[in-house]
Amino acid sequence: MQSRLSNLPPRSLEAPARSDVRIALPLWIVVFLALTAVTYWRFVRWEPSVFYGDDLYTILAALKDHTFASDWQQPFTTPFYEKYRPVFELIWVALVRIFQTDLRGFLAFNFGVHLLNAMILFAIAMQVSNGNKPVSVALVVAFAGSRFALYQITQATGPVEAVALTLFLLTITWTLKAYQYPEDSRWQWFATLAFFLCIHTHERYIALTPILAFMLALSRRHYVGLFNRYGGALVCIAIPLFNALVKTSLLHLAFFVGTGETHIDVNMHRIVEQTLQAVLSVVGFNYGPEYLAGHSIVFGESLPGDDAARLLATVIVLAALVATTYAVLVGGRSRAPLRWYPILLLAIAVLILVPPIVTVRLEQRWLYAPLALFLLLFAWAARLDGRKRIVPTIAGLAACLSLLSLDILLSQYTPWIYFMSSATAASLAKRDIVDTHAAPLGQDLLLHASRDHCKWTLDEGRFFELYEGQDRKIYCALTDEAFDALLKKYPSAQAFSYTPGVSFTPVARPK
Repeated sequence: MQSRLSNLPPRSLEAPARSDVRIALPLWIVVFLALTAVTYWRFVRWEPSVFYGDDLYTILAALKDHTFASDWQQPFTTPFYEKYRPVFELIWVALVRIFQTDLRGFLAFNFGVHLLNAMILFAIAMQVSNGNKPVSVALVVAFAGSRFALYQITQATGPVEAVALTLFLLTITWTLKAYQYPEDSRWQWFATLAFFLCIHTHERYIALTPILAFMLALSRRHYVGLFNRYGGALVCIAIPLFNALVKTSLLHLAFFVGTGETHIDVNMHRIVEQTLQAVLSVVGFNYGPEYLAGHSIVFGESLPGDDAARLLATVIVLAALVATTYAVLVGGRSRAPLRWYPILLLAIAVLILVPPIVTVRLEQRWLYAPLALFLLLFAWAARLDGRKRIVPTIAGLAACLSLLSLDILLSQYTPWIYFMSSATAASLAKRDIVDTHAAPLGQDLLLHASRDHCKWTLDEGRFFELYEGQDRKIYCALTDEAFDALLKKYPSAQAFSYTPGVSFTPVARPK
């Protein structure tokens, strides 16, 4: 085989050594059980008991309004909030058909997809690290327990992130396989199929197009036919064009639509700020607004424990620098395979961060895929043979342990994140208003609470339609003066005062 390959023209990037890393079944089982335990321990306490916010909008749209994913044809023909995500919508149709309004079923599905993603990442890490078990296991444990997974595990609509991540990881896996087996054309077509499904689950992965097309074009040998060599790359370019055509010409939607139906514009101040949030958060220096990031350990007010958090983040960054520098220097001298891998990871990370940083806000759930790439850097560094792998192995273990410890430390601020505080408010509304029958069905409600709870959390009263069978008109005011004005304006409405995280308490009207 070596003599055969040596006669071929040189390629721009070096292909990895053609060797498979076999993972024994007992190791698969042990890793799976460990990931299950870590995921349950980290996230089960944050799982909500009721639908609220975006989940509430989506379940009502499917079951009551029939405007979203209420039948098998709708995902292909009816846009929802200016998004075209037929793969996610088909999954949602299936989940709604199976579980109806049983939120536990949706969350169990999310739990399973999360474990699947971790196992796929474990397989990639083992391959890239040349079978380095300690680093690969530590890497996926840190991945499974990451704070960036909070949304996709605790939200009924989590598959829009989790399944897209699955398909992204499979795209990466099969692209590497296309390089490992350049004479086997199947892998480039598997990669393009995963890419097609990925961007039709969440459109931000369209940004992956240039690097994926480039990699697939270079993965094929010169002796194959023209289409076999460049076909995968050309299809990769055609996929986003097809997506854009469907959105703009058939569905008459804007193409550049960010979160919250905002049309993307170029705001350099926002882009620079959100780039800082993304890069710093991925490497450990949690940064961003409180309602998105929980608590920023940089550029903000220090709280107890921040020094420890900064120390852990510093260890992560230093470990990455040591592992990468050592692997480049030592691996370069020994001509170890996959020497170009960090460039590939960096290029992919930069591209998939573009959509999140140009939209109106940066949510941490969009940093989960970049985190996976960052962790794979340690797997790459630990691929060296013999004693050469000791230094990057120690660095990788230190980084993964620090990352998991950091996420555990930052979990005390998880209730500050908007969808967690909203979950608490919605659960208490059901407990204190719905379950106790504290107000007659259909009666208007006045809530001494943030207006966001009326508008977003409880969907302007439709929360009660789901849990009582009849919607209500609700009005919120946060200040005492504004709430007193509501009491006077709506004399027949039932009033409640919300103590965040504690209860909704009936308010006696002044006589």
